[in-house]
Amino acid sequence: MAARRLFCWVVGVALWAALVTASSSARAYPWMIRHGYTGCTPCHTDPSGGAGVLTEYGRAQSDLLLRMRYGQTSESGEADKTSGFLAGLVPLPEQVRLGGDFREAFLSNQVESSPVQQQFITMRADLTADIKLGRFRAAGNIGYAPEGDLPVSLTRASTKNLISREHWLGAELDEDGAWLLRAGKLALPFGIRMIEHTLWARTLTRTDFDATQQYGVALAFSQDKVRAEAMGIAGNFQMRPDDFRERGYSAYVEYAPATTLAVGASSSFTRATRDIQYGVTDYRYANGVFVRYAPVQPLVLLAEADSVYQSLTWNGHRGGYAAFAQADYEPAQGFHVMLTGEVLNGGAAQEPASFDGWLSAVWFFLPHMDLRFDGIYSSIGAAGAPANTGVTTWLAQFHVFL
Repeated sequence: MAARRLFCWVVGVALWAALVTASSSARAYPWMIRHGYTGCTPCHTDPSGGAGVLTEYGRAQSDLLLRMRYGQTSESGEADKTSGFLAGLVPLPEQVRLGGDFREAFLSNQVESSPVQQQFITMRADLTADIKLGRFRAAGNIGYAPEGDLPVSLTRASTKNLISREHWLGAELDEDGAWLLRAGKLALPFGIRMIEHTLWARTLTRTDFDATQQYGVALAFSQDKVRAEAMGIAGNFQMRPDDFRERGYSAYVEYAPATTLAVGASSSFTRATRDIQYGVTDYRYANGVFVRYAPVQPLVLLAEADSVYQSLTWNGHRGGYAAFAQADYEPAQGFHVMLTGEVLNGGAAQEPASFDGWLSAVWFFLPHMDLRFDGIYSSIGAAGAPANTGVTTWLAQFHVFL
């Protein structure tokens, strides 16, 4: 079975390399600040970036700035026609944006003194659309998950589900589109949106954009040096029963004093009658700060630190924290080397801190395609354990963004 899937994976890479030519989906690359992009709205249909699809301008910048060009440059300074939908062969109306995302991975994981565990993972297989009619906006996402992603599942099987991570209606409140009001299922506005959705800062605060989206109403602002978004959370209606649903708010604000520097702060509060992890009423408070900085164009520094406080009915209180720092170096356009360090304490009594380090490489080797390799070593602390446990992880990913 593993050999057959490996064969299919390799053949799939070859077929996509030969055949795929479509518009980019909007993935979260906060290191675009190296090119002076402190905000998200010029390129992303989501005002806080990382979700949805790209605008026409965003697709053009993806072609000009993201992929490796092998020494060639556009003589006109304009993006190739392949940056359009289906390589520009099928022009779309100005009001319609379409995209998709397919990510397949091979994971090798070994807990200290235990056998190696290996598996293929279909991380994403999604299609996304965004429609803009005057000031009115509508967007939606639909995909397939062979396993996992149950919080965003539309069907109710334990595996092989149809999913929807986001779907919303919105309206621009001013002529410039600086203010956007949305209602529906949305990625929570908190911290730095990054493709590394398993970072402890995202899992502890429950704010990744993979499967922690919530229903609610959000108001976003983005103009000049300031961008911000605040969301009232009504809960995840794709989760049953209602007792598990979290309600509250999530918000962030970011200020860019320079085109290569942005600093921000985040805050959230939720209440669940029955927490999905602890099974009791849970009041969760999260607060954090973050920074993005490009001292020189090839190098981008990202950092975030968050604290989480939980009040668990009949189960006491716990305060934890998570933080990370990442250096992204681009020696040549389209090839990135990244070094990431993390620290985590979940807040359990006498729980020691956990640490890990990532060494990563990403190669945007063709339009709308990239390969990524991660080596991760984690030192995991647990309450009552005599020492931290070491975990070694190797991850290879093939990514097509349509």
